[in-house]
Amino acid sequence: MTGRTRHTGPTGRHHEGERASGGRQLPDDLDGTAGPSALLARLMGGVPPRRLAPALLAVIMAGFVAQSMVDICIGISGSLRLTGLMVDFLLIAGLQVVHCLPCAAGLRRRFGHWTLALQAALAFAPLYLAHWNTGAMMGFAGASVLLVLAGRDAWIGYGVFLLVLAPTGPVLGMPAAGSVYLVVANLLSSLVLYGITRLVELVDRLYEARSAMAAMAVERERQRFARDLHDLLGYSLSTITVKCELTSALVRVRPEQALSELTDVLAISRQALADVRTVARGYREMSLLTEIESARGVLAAGGIRAQVDVSAPAPSGEANTVLATVLRESVTNLLRHSKAEVCRIEFTTEGPNLRLLVANDGVHTERIGTREPGTGLANLADRIAGVGGLLEVGTIEGTDWFRLAVQVPAQY
Repeated sequence: MTGRTRHTGPTGRHHEGERASGGRQLPDDLDGTAGPSALLARLMGGVPPRRLAPALLAVIMAGFVAQSMVDICIGISGSLRLTGLMVDFLLIAGLQVVHCLPCAAGLRRRFGHWTLALQAALAFAPLYLAHWNTGAMMGFAGASVLLVLAGRDAWIGYGVFLLVLAPTGPVLGMPAAGSVYLVVANLLSSLVLYGITRLVELVDRLYEARSAMAAMAVERERQRFARDLHDLLGYSLSTITVKCELTSALVRVRPEQALSELTDVLAISRQALADVRTVARGYREMSLLTEIESARGVLAAGGIRAQVDVSAPAPSGEANTVLATVLRESVTNLLRHSKAEVCRIEFTTEGPNLRLLVANDGVHTERIGTREPGTGLANLADRIAGVGGLLEVGTIEGTDWFRLAVQVPAQY
């Protein structure tokens, strides 16, 4: 089902926004019980600590370097050649760090192609120019090709790496078995380094996603708190203001009625305190029919004649709370911003939907179009979209009447 919010301006144009609402509750809620957050929690269950993954990659890289150094120490004589190859291996490993670790991503984006070219030269130039066997270090260059280049270019580059790697055995004068071993060893080392590096990136992204979802959950709770505080306290404080003004006018001429109004103010203030505590705890259920009766009394206290027509059955569940919130916000805005004399409240059925209409005659034509929509209207739009409903707000053309109409599914 689709939730739609439509604001009708004084010119008669409609501005629509749509929000998908896939059922009784959005599947991607951020409370950790459903949707992506639950999937992420299951994935994170077997993920190593964030710092452990790059440490494992570093150990594997150090193992390949150590293995290559042991090989050249066993098979090569001459201190100059041995020292040159060790320095070469360390430079190749240092460049591999740039190509592998997430912390070097910025450097990789800026200079990746240059560092890749330098590493390939360090891996193959000693072999082809001086016939120095660089062992498994050539695999580092193959892994870097897949890591630095993107998409199709990466695999084309890897194909070039294999073509360059294939004749290394014969260039060194190795027998067939030794040549095959050298190619396979570098092929495996390149794929292992590539795979482990991608896993490290995946671990890093999972932790980033968890942090982002935690921040989203905090922001969602902050918005809920602000919305509920506005919707609940705005009404109560507006009602207290109206009743205090009435009490001030009655205290000298009709003290008994003034005392009754003060008693109502005390009850409303206590309810407002309870509402604040409820908002702090979480969700608060509200009743539309109760709010209709409350609105009738508040409007009467403010000198506004209420015309109420209720022909639909009492809603249930979240729709009940949403409709009650809409009525409360509408009455609050009426008391704050209009000079209405009449307020019309209708609650009816329209096909499979429930329809709530709140209209008043307090709009002045010279002020139409000068007021910006406030936080309350945005809050209502969010709430109604969450239950798959439709909100229409605007003036009735050619009149001083303002109307707010809401339709929500009866079965929600």
